[in-house]
Amino acid sequence: MQRGAAAWWAGGALLAGAAAGAGILYYAHEVEPLDIQLERLTIRLPRAAGRLPAQGLRILHLSDSHFHGDGRDPREHAKIERVRALTAGLSYDLLVHTGDFIHYDDGVENVLRLLDAVPRPRLGAYGVLGNHDYTHYAMQEALPRMWRTFQAAERAADQRRSGLMRLLAAATRWPRYVRYVRNTPLDGRRTGRNDSGALNAALEGWGMTMLHNRATHLQRPEIGLDIFLAGVDDVVEGRPRLGDSLRDVPEAAPVILLSHNPDIIVSPQLPRVDLVLSGHTHGGQIRLPLWGVAHTQAEHLPRRHVAGYFCVGATQVYITRGLGEGIPLRFRAGPQITLIELA
Repeated sequence: MQRGAAAWWAGGALLAGAAAGAGILYYAHEVEPLDIQLERLTIRLPRAAGRLPAQGLRILHLSDSHFHGDGRDPREHAKIERVRALTAGLSYDLLVHTGDFIHYDDGVENVLRLLDAVPRPRLGAYGVLGNHDYTHYAMQEALPRMWRTFQAAERAADQRRSGLMRLLAAATRWPRYVRYVRNTPLDGRRTGRNDSGALNAALEGWGMTMLHNRATHLQRPEIGLDIFLAGVDDVVEGRPRLGDSLRDVPEAAPVILLSHNPDIIVSPQLPRVDLVLSGHTHGGQIRLPLWGVAHTQAEHLPRRHVAGYFCVGATQVYITRGLGEGIPLRFRAGPQITLIELA
């Protein structure tokens, strides 16, 4: 009798665990990725005092739409309609998109649908490209590739270690590999190129100004606006030249920088920038108990700053969790768009 009861309880526990797992997977695939939220944020730019409109400057920040097109059209159209509903009647000055517009070339049409879904900004739309706008990857190969890289580094290190240190390294190899994965961008194999030129042309044709390693002077004396908006190419797949971006910006002028990848924060030119707007990280995309965020996808970004607002010296940084995903899962790191008011 006792054995039968124990087996019954064990079977029930297994069934409950399987049901809970299936429920979490359903939520992560079908619910959270479509539950886009509009975040509102006020940022003060001390160096822009007297150079912003009296009522402030409102920026709608989009990022990481990762549109695939074709087979994912229904899902992507649902995201677009959610953004349309969130922004209906919204009054703002600038629209910015900080890259990863597409995942594959077939996603361009949905990018244009997204841009058409939001109200037109009063003062213009601006963007920069992200790594996926240039390249696509086989992310399912990331962990085996990272294991091979880690093992190669370990073999090289073993040549310099004493016998005792080699034994210690072997005993701690798995925990150190886990730490390596946790703090290193996932290394997916490049499987092809996206047509970034065609994407750029489509965006410019829509009316978005692409800030490819350059800046533009936002000057409207009639409303008291006099700041610079700069953009830099993607840190991983592009040719980022922040020096070129800032070349024509006067030293004392306030600057907002669009950079897809927040790793730009290690640039020696960063102190010239007042505010960096970035994406790329997806807010970690998945947040697990004990482990925390699944990844940051950045080399120089502390895990605690995987999304949101923080400062690097006097430079303010905001990283959005973005709209989309390559792998269609999110858990405790929901998608977002952000309305930023500069004061």
